Amino acid sequence: MQRMTLGRMQNPVRGFMDASAALASVIGAVALVVMTRSDVPRSISMAIFGASLVGLFTTSSLYHSIQWGDLWRTRMQRLDHSMIFLLVAGSYTPLAVNVLTGAWRWSVLIVVWSVTLVGIVQKFLLPRVKAWFSITLQTTLGWFAVIPIVEMVNLLSDGAIALMVASGLLYTVGMIAFTTKWPRLSPRVFSYHEVFHVFVIGAAA
Repeated sequence: MQRMTLGRMQNPVRGFMDASAALASVIGAVALVVMTRSDVPRSISMAIFGASLVGLFTTSSLYHSIQWGDLWRTRMQRLDHSMIFLLVAGSYTPLAVNVLTGAWRWSVLIVVWSVTLVGIVQKFLLPRVKAWFSITLQTTLGWFAVIPIVEMVNLLSDGAIALMVASGLLYTVGMIAFTTKWPRLSPRVFSYHEVFHVFVIGAAA
């Protein structure tokens, strides 16, 4: 079934959703950096988080909206998928820098960014590896927080912990929708792929 288009714009629902999320991310990132400007390490960690959000949603909006040629469609798809790894790593960075200390901080940063590098290299240099590999890697990376959770429970409020868990659950549900290709709802306009984007935006928020 042919997808709905809007003029030369492909997948307008995804494109507009992700563009809106990118704009909101820019505003949020600037606010976070400004609020933490007196603390340089904290401000840098917030900038990394904000940049990962803006990068993901901007790339996704461009990839899903523009009628790319075959070569650039492939390149943009790989970049789009790689940005998920960067978002997860970018999300961990403020937690590690601002909440954890000592060995916990450096262990989390090293593991998360190392796995992110592996995931990105796989996407660009080993693209023929089965999709389940990167999906499993992304989901595992997303739930890596359960390891330092014992330490974070003593340092974060119950509300902050609840938000972290909710974010992980939303992203996981989105990945399940994407991998199972369900629900299809209105296939031409709003289907499982749009559902995935909704849950990713919700998890990021």
